Amino acid sequence: MTVMIFAAVFATAGAVSVAVAVSAWRRRDEAAGYRPIALVAAGAAWWSAMSMLNLFVREPTGAAWAMSLAYAGVFTLVAGWWAAARAFADRFWTLRPRAAVLLAVEPVLCTVALATNPWHHLFMTELRPTSVGGAYAAVFGPLFWVHALYCYVMLTVCCVAVLRLVIRASGRHRGYLLAVLTSAPTAAVNLTGVLSAGRLVDLTAIGFAFGAPVMYWMVRTDSGPSSAPVTHRDLFTIMSDLVIVIDGQRRILDFNPAAGRLLSGLGAASGHCPLPDVFGELPADGRVEFTIDDIGGTGTDLSIQISDMTGARRRGTARLLVARDVTEHNRQRRALEQANEQLRNQLATIERLRNDLAEQASRDHLTGLHNRRHLMTNLTGMLASGRALTVALIDIDHFKKVNDGYGHNAGDEVLKRVAQRLAAAAGPGDLVARYGGEEFVIVLDGCGLYEAAARVDEVRRTIAAAVSVTISAGVAEARPGHDVTTLLHTADVALYAAKSAGRDRVELALPAAAVG
Repeated sequence: MTVMIFAAVFATAGAVSVAVAVSAWRRRDEAAGYRPIALVAAGAAWWSAMSMLNLFVREPTGAAWAMSLAYAGVFTLVAGWWAAARAFADRFWTLRPRAAVLLAVEPVLCTVALATNPWHHLFMTELRPTSVGGAYAAVFGPLFWVHALYCYVMLTVCCVAVLRLVIRASGRHRGYLLAVLTSAPTAAVNLTGVLSAGRLVDLTAIGFAFGAPVMYWMVRTDSGPSSAPVTHRDLFTIMSDLVIVIDGQRRILDFNPAAGRLLSGLGAASGHCPLPDVFGELPADGRVEFTIDDIGGTGTDLSIQISDMTGARRRGTARLLVARDVTEHNRQRRALEQANEQLRNQLATIERLRNDLAEQASRDHLTGLHNRRHLMTNLTGMLASGRALTVALIDIDHFKKVNDGYGHNAGDEVLKRVAQRLAAAAGPGDLVARYGGEEFVIVLDGCGLYEAAARVDEVRRTIAAAVSVTISAGVAEARPGHDVTTLLHTADVALYAAKSAGRDRVELALPAAAVG
């Protein structure tokens, strides 16, 4: 009857541990504590199963095998506790390969000792039946005590680490850590079985089996490693920005991993390297910000901020350098600036082409002078402004005889040469246009009637000498109430008078004539 009671307790402990192990393993990526809890629960489950098996073995060899196999659970449980203590202290903790190898050393040596125990009896010296239905218990040798010392030292170190966290923790995290420690005293139960010299059944697995659900429940309710406080060292380590601490001589004292990668690439990762050797001369003391492009030829651009670090317990002054990699930002900025520059150039080209097209549309294709449409538009604006101006309407004398006698090519050449002389005679603000056929118009801005007549007459003489043709011109001054049509009609009347008077002359449209 006693055996069945113990077996039921071990079976229950094993079932609970299996459930916790499976559930914790499924959630292993949710928080750092789930993996260690899965190890603790798996170890407790295996230990409980082997302890239950040992209750039903009635011969020493089988009992020795059951006891030996139980140590696989002990190894797993101790390693899980060690990992849990670190996960509770650091939410970012992960098992490193080196630590895994070191944790495996004692279990491997212990397994060898157990496998060879029948020949040396240094781990278990003998097996004795207990009062629990004749189940066997071991009398242990010196190698077991070495193993036990290792396990208790490991558990003590873990408990001390968790206790230190309890002292520093606050709120629900402290309560969680205290709950975790409640499962640690169950290890003391192991001492009763160990020191009984083979008279009692070891019940330690049961204590750890029921301690694992407590740990799991606290992590599941977000009171465990997922809520562990983040230390300054955690932030220092995981920051993507480069963080470097320098002393008063500007030597590197400490740096985070991000800075270490850059310094290693620059060959300056060994401590106490002068910072100017890496970043060049630094600005004076105080809070400063500056940038370095392509630092050390690495292609990395850094935005750097330096601040003084002072404290009551600090004798000297240290400085904190925080650098952000702005390489991609600068690349995008330069690409944007280049794109903007290209866009500006394209817009300037488009504007230039538009102006060229507009200019070409306003020009006479033969003479290069402005055409009649341009003349009418601009003259309308000039009249609307109320500025003083005079218009000269010019006609080449006997131009039809030139075309008939020498051909249209010769006529075109005469038109172009006359246009050149008219354009050359125009002053700033004047407008010269081909009015149609062999007629031209000069708008003399800010010029009075008689001054305009004198200038046009000078042009007449120049053309007669250079082109060997004569011109006639009618000059009219803009008066109040004149529009473009009226003004040009007045100039045309004066031109007709010049033609009637024998050509090769300039006639003025006097006010009386304008009225007529």
